[in-house]
Amino acid sequence: MRSGNFAKITAGISVVVVMGVVWMLSSRSRVHAQDDNNQGNNYQVQQGFAIAKQLGIPLNLAGKDPNLVGLGSYLVNAVGDCNGCHSSGSPTSLFIYPYLGNSIPPAPPFAGGNPYFNQREKLDLSVYLNGGTNFGTVGTPTGPNGYTGPAIITRNLTPDYTGKAEGGHSLAEFMDIIKNGKDYDHVHPNCTADQITEINNGGTPICIPTGVIDDTGFNNIPDGKLLQIMPWVTFSHMTDNDIQAMYEYLSSIPCIDNTLVPGPAGDPNELRNQCGPEPIVPAVQAKDDNEGSKAFRSRRMIRMGSGAQ
Repeated sequence: MRSGNFAKITAGISVVVVMGVVWMLSSRSRVHAQDDNNQGNNYQVQQGFAIAKQLGIPLNLAGKDPNLVGLGSYLVNAVGDCNGCHSSGSPTSLFIYPYLGNSIPPAPPFAGGNPYFNQREKLDLSVYLNGGTNFGTVGTPTGPNGYTGPAIITRNLTPDYTGKAEGGHSLAEFMDIIKNGKDYDHVHPNCTADQITEINNGGTPICIPTGVIDDTGFNNIPDGKLLQIMPWVTFSHMTDNDIQAMYEYLSSIPCIDNTLVPGPAGDPNELRNQCGPEPIVPAVQAKDDNEGSKAFRSRRMIRMGSGAQ
């Protein structure tokens, strides 16, 4: 064998050996990274179940992936403050906090339960993720005739009579809501030309005034087909697995039926959630104003109409 050929063969073998070593090292790296990621998820799953147990949240795991439920609990209760916005607040805290046993200031017979009062956290499960916080109007005071649009009220995230989360939305719809901000209920669409005319005549249709009005300084261009208050833009960066976990968790918590109790002033039918067994009658809506500072409830909101998030 010629020395040149021998050198080529030796070099070729060396390259193969080196490539093999690199492949083995990279494979081990990937396996270790995957193991570390799974280990992290396992910790989060365990913590999610620990949180639910600590807060006394009963979970229905029938037909559900426990790992997704546990991770979802961690994301909903520890990473995101979902209950902070999607709760009407406890009546004993004047609708300000979603905790049990609170008066302002705390006094018997309420033993406490508000961490902000240096008390041990005790959730009021009757308002856990039941919706009802009123964020006020989405428009601007420079709209036609000063109209600012409907009040935005957070929605009930508990499952309905079908067992689906967020009042009956499918996983695909929930993914679309979180990733793209789509409002499937169409509760605050952009105003039509006829509705702008109605507003100029003193009306308050449930729509968002948009566009540019010459000589008024009005320049408002939100898209009423998208959620306007819900921070879906931030949540859209989550992984599909995380979003699915949130959905699985929200499907496992108790349904809160708020079709027969007064809701926030002007709340839309979309805030109504029926635990079963039949679909909600579209005409069902609270008739009375439920006073409370957390939701900014007032007769003014009833007159102005509302939207929901």
